[in-house]
Amino acid sequence: MQKILIPLMLFLLLFAYLPPAFAQDNQIEDIRRKLEALKQKIDFLEQEDNAREKQQMELLKYITDRAKLNVYATLEYEDFDNTDSVFDARNVELLLDFNVRERFRIFSEIEFERTAKTSSGDRQGEVEVEQAWMEYGINSYINPRFGVILVPFGRYNLEHFDTYQDLTDRPIMARRVIPTTWAEAGAGFAGSIYLGDLSDKKYLESFDITYELYLINGLTDDFSDTSARDARGAFGKDNNNNKALVGRLQISPVSALQLGISGYFGKYNKAGGSINAYDIDAKFTYGELEIIGEFAEFMLDSGLNHDGVSITENLQGGYLEGRYHFWPRFLDKTFLGSGLDNPIFTGVLRAGYA
Repeated sequence: MQKILIPLMLFLLLFAYLPPAFAQDNQIEDIRRKLEALKQKIDFLEQEDNAREKQQMELLKYITDRAKLNVYATLEYEDFDNTDSVFDARNVELLLDFNVRERFRIFSEIEFERTAKTSSGDRQGEVEVEQAWMEYGINSYINPRFGVILVPFGRYNLEHFDTYQDLTDRPIMARRVIPTTWAEAGAGFAGSIYLGDLSDKKYLESFDITYELYLINGLTDDFSDTSARDARGAFGKDNNNNKALVGRLQISPVSALQLGISGYFGKYNKAGGSINAYDIDAKFTYGELEIIGEFAEFMLDSGLNHDGVSITENLQGGYLEGRYHFWPRFLDKTFLGSGLDNPIFTGVLRAGYA
């Protein structure tokens, strides 16, 4: 009997032990499967993250290859008779030039002018969109352009940027006659013709012609007796049902000389009052010497008045500016010239009237 009981007890003990062992093996296998699935998910997420990082790097490279961002700011100090002296942080300009595709270009200029809070908590200054246009490049001769454009009336309005000028104070003509910065919503064309590419004539090798021509909302009747600045048109509305035509043609027969002529034709109110205007400008370069001049005239219909004040039928003004660039070489190794590619001093003299 004992011989039978001992094997039976061993069999019962073995039978009692086997299910937990099998269960433990199943749990281990289940954990192993879960770990494998988790590893596969981690590998998938890593691949997704690498693909996303690659896309971001490609996008960043695409933007940096095609976009140019320029920033500048001005600080002026003024101390005139009968006024308090003042530091004037006049503006900060952001300029973005973005070639979306080979033929599609976007350009924008945003000005932050004296944007700050006063001691009383009031906000002073303004933020202005001075340019925001798109251009589709067909060829060098004709390129459709639309959006907020700098009105091509005279050289100074197109080159008003402080980084282009040798004086940050604008000519009186550009503050009283031409309402610089003059920007309008509109559409038109811009282009250039290089006659040197079209002819083998020696005298035409430097001859080029550029132009801009637009339809815009145009000036309103909000002229004052001292300025045309408030007559600038709004981006989103027009005070009459007529669009103004404005354009500028520049001819450069030689590289040292640029001659420009601009025209403006449009209505300023629903009664049919009209404005005809023209501008002539020139730039001459001889070595380190530059001479720039411009004259503009606005001819208004009679009877225009503002707040009961009669406005003259003709607004005109001009300026002549001479610039001489020089640099004493003994300053190259001083703090004024060290580390700079092309340091320069400029002597400037300007005379103007309006």
